[in-house]
Amino acid sequence: MKFAAEHDVVILGAGPAGTSAAIRLAQMGLDVGVVERRSFPRSHVGICISDETVALIDYLGLGAEYNAAQFWRRNLTAVRWGDPETRLIPQKGYHVDRAVLDGLMLCRSRSAGVKVYQPVQVQGVERLQEAGWGVTIASDGQRQLLKARFIVDAAGRRPAIPGARIKDGPPLVSIHANWLLRGMVGFDGLIAAGEDAWLWYAQTARDRAVVSVFCDPRRLAVSKSGGAQAKYSGLLRQFRALRLEQLAEQCSGPRVCDATSQHAEDPVGDRYIRLGDSCFSVDPLSSQGVHLALQSGLQGAIVVNTMLRKPENTEAARQFFRMRIAERVGRYTGRTKQEYARVSAMCSNPFWQERAGGASMAEAYAPRSLQEPWPRAPSDQVAVSPDARLDVAAVLDGFFVQVRRVVRHPNIDAGGVAYVDGVDLVRLLSALPPRFAYWDIPKIWRGQVSLADGSRIASWLWDRRVLVPAA
Repeated sequence: MKFAAEHDVVILGAGPAGTSAAIRLAQMGLDVGVVERRSFPRSHVGICISDETVALIDYLGLGAEYNAAQFWRRNLTAVRWGDPETRLIPQKGYHVDRAVLDGLMLCRSRSAGVKVYQPVQVQGVERLQEAGWGVTIASDGQRQLLKARFIVDAAGRRPAIPGARIKDGPPLVSIHANWLLRGMVGFDGLIAAGEDAWLWYAQTARDRAVVSVFCDPRRLAVSKSGGAQAKYSGLLRQFRALRLEQLAEQCSGPRVCDATSQHAEDPVGDRYIRLGDSCFSVDPLSSQGVHLALQSGLQGAIVVNTMLRKPENTEAARQFFRMRIAERVGRYTGRTKQEYARVSAMCSNPFWQERAGGASMAEAYAPRSLQEPWPRAPSDQVAVSPDARLDVAAVLDGFFVQVRRVVRHPNIDAGGVAYVDGVDLVRLLSALPPRFAYWDIPKIWRGQVSLADGSRIASWLWDRRVLVPAA
């Protein structure tokens, strides 16, 4: 069998998950190929970027390019969600053109040494009799066979590697289009609940915006007359918070895409891993799709590197990744149900009732627990919470997944935390006496961390109630 090229890792899909993994794997010294079926630039509906997401982009070495792109800075979001009135909420972040962002990340992949095959069609992915995979790609009638030690499936909602998928909510579709604006609208974003759908408006330039409506796919199939445009126009009329006279002209036809939340039954296996939407996709109500894709790409790269270079840690790496995915699926599914419950409490339409999934109004409006006031007097005594315990677990440690001592607590990651700011957290907590003055913590840790780092880590622990007032 003759191969056109051999790589350590072949990544199927050049979205944020695929390219973030490609960049990191190449930086770790692995030979990486990325296979993408579409030419760039390509349009995509996911456009919300938080400041935390920008930090991940900067970590990948794209800070200068991101700033130069001059994406629209978001400051104010209007919300009409289970309330009779529209509220204006300060909300920092960006509304990006995904065609530009994806192009920047693919360009960064090339500069990191990644071989990009684009545009090509994947005609087959199969295991070889010897260790590894064969990937058959075709372009302009020419077929090539690539060999890989490891496959990363980042091909989106239509995964390249077969496997069972579990739906985490009722079916949902997005129907969206680009608009020219007549003037200043008064906010950068708008989220609004309608009778049987919800709307997301996102300004992307001084005179442009994307307007998306999310509804049950059966809603689009009710009327067969007029096509997608008639259905889109009809849905928009539900939302009084968006004054249509402020939208000057629709400058693209409406596009429909699946937005159902779902996850892969097995996100990682024998010499393969699923990243991004191939692994799990959350309800767009979270506005976290890009962030979660980058996060899965960065963590997935370390899992792959571990399985290839420290095969003795393979099971720990798989356990780590499965736990992180299960944690995120559970967290975002629960949050989304609570947000739908806010509207279902006011609207009996089945669209809202189904998506609330049994979440109660009490859960949706439950107040957040109040944070303990900071110790004021130098003599105020604190202690390590009885809810904190020491354990061992698989964690990220540099370029590998390792089994390390961790601190577990209800308010921190389910997998436990081994390091804060690169410092061994178990060692720090073990150095604390049963009772101590909060303001003495940096002095107690002086031999292990600087005073400034000690103060910052103590604050982190207090915010999460790992440190509490002494009884």
